[in-house]
Amino acid sequence: MAVVSGIVLNRLKIPAIIGYIVTGTLTTYIFGFRLEDSVDLNEAAELGIVFLMFMIGLDFSFKKITQMKQEVLLFGGLQIGISIVAFFAICHFLLRFDFNTSVIIASAVSLSSTAIVLKHLNEIDATRTSYGEASVGILVFQDIAVIPILLIIKLLSDTSLSMGEMLLNTGISALAVLLLLILPGRFLARIALRSSAKMKTDEIFVGTVFLIVLGSAYLSKYFGFSLSLGAFLAGMIVSNSPFKYQVASVLVYFRDLLLGVFFITIGMQVDVVFAVKYFIIVLILCALILLVKTLIMFVFLSIFRGARIGMRVALSLSQIGEFSFAIFLLASQHKILNLKLDGGILSWIFGQESLVKFTPHDIYQFLTLMVIFSMVATPFILERLDTCTNFMLRLLQIPTRIRNKDNTFSTPKEMAFNEVIVCGYGLLGKKVVKFLEGCNINILVIESNYDRVKDAQKDGINIVYGNITDKMIFKEVEAQNSTAVILCVESTNAITQACHHIMDISYHIRIIVQTDDDNLEETLKGMGLYGVINNHEESAVILSNLALKAIEEQKDAMYEEGEESKI
Repeated sequence: MAVVSGIVLNRLKIPAIIGYIVTGTLTTYIFGFRLEDSVDLNEAAELGIVFLMFMIGLDFSFKKITQMKQEVLLFGGLQIGISIVAFFAICHFLLRFDFNTSVIIASAVSLSSTAIVLKHLNEIDATRTSYGEASVGILVFQDIAVIPILLIIKLLSDTSLSMGEMLLNTGISALAVLLLLILPGRFLARIALRSSAKMKTDEIFVGTVFLIVLGSAYLSKYFGFSLSLGAFLAGMIVSNSPFKYQVASVLVYFRDLLLGVFFITIGMQVDVVFAVKYFIIVLILCALILLVKTLIMFVFLSIFRGARIGMRVALSLSQIGEFSFAIFLLASQHKILNLKLDGGILSWIFGQESLVKFTPHDIYQFLTLMVIFSMVATPFILERLDTCTNFMLRLLQIPTRIRNKDNTFSTPKEMAFNEVIVCGYGLLGKKVVKFLEGCNINILVIESNYDRVKDAQKDGINIVYGNITDKMIFKEVEAQNSTAVILCVESTNAITQACHHIMDISYHIRIIVQTDDDNLEETLKGMGLYGVINNHEESAVILSNLALKAIEEQKDAMYEEGEESKI
């Protein structure tokens, strides 16, 4: 059903995420299957976020996180802090919710969707732009902020708990997780990946990657933290290893599949009758939340990143995130959420008697629908981000370009890409790299033999472990931004597959291949490759030319001898 709805919606140019949510909703009514009927499906759905967070970690090593202090700590801290204060004030003083309910709603609404936004950033290769780094930095801080938010729910649900005792236990647990993952985990992960890579068996390598991701996630959960936090730390551990790109290429399909399951489970939580009854109200409140979140982020981001980038980031992160489901569910289970209002706008609109009839399930459903509505709106905003940005800037009457303190205009950060990618680091690959190193260009080498990778790293070569028969390895190294790819491998099957993969990514990449196979040469030339070198043919031409040159030299020498004899 998910496949069919995805195909239909794709033809209508509607994001696949909506198809997954619709599939989940239809499942509950057509087959009578509900999320609470299957704990296994719920856990599988959570794995989508786990794999997503692991792949985020792959792009953000500990060194890079320290370099992104502004994006993570400053932007993330301001976004969470200001949003919680603003929404708490709205809920408590304007809508007249009680203290506990206001805290829960404000905390949940301040979060954004890591799954939707990061998937979009990865698809358009924008994670390394100024806009992308600010977005990712805020999302990373939000994911870390989930931990204290969940602790607050525990405190609100059990007044007998001591704040000092809980903070102490949390601090000890956090230290234990960091020590176990960062110190021994760092070496164990690399040893496991190195051993599986030497075996040259794909299923062993995939199994090793799963062991690292899930092991780190459940270790984090054992100490009271989220699965995604452990997976994120594991990704950061692997990020500095030569296996980074191959690991990412292996996991990308599992991530996308399980994220689809995650959004299906979201759709399964929708009560259609309730949604139809309160559709307009939910829609209006959802739009107001998107607007408020956008303005809050824009205020401080425009100071540091300029108006255009600030608005792009603010619009991208304006939705309510997937972790809000867990927050609302936990709060609902602990019976913290209620609508015992003391006046306020809601009492005036609905009447106090109507609000009293709202059950805890109704409250949870109302909040869940607001999250889903905001998620459904997000793909449309992201697809038309420039149009929405221009509209908001015109609405606020703000110039689209803001001068920086040094009187220059804000522009995206420059991005350095590998101009040439060399596939294979055998005898030929080494000679090609050695020649290109003297030409002052950026080179990246992809090699599937770990021993060669290890030796090349010792020589300071920019090399990664990867299998060129896997299409995703070229996407992970961003081959579309390279000028040329040189294939220095002997396997005809690997050459053919790699050429198809590269051309699927972009027809603008110049592919240069060497081969000894005449039939393969004809096939590759028919594909329109930039350069195909037949070793035997080129060698034959060179040898023949040398022979002809030798004959000419001999004739010249004999002629000179004849002339001298005449004299």
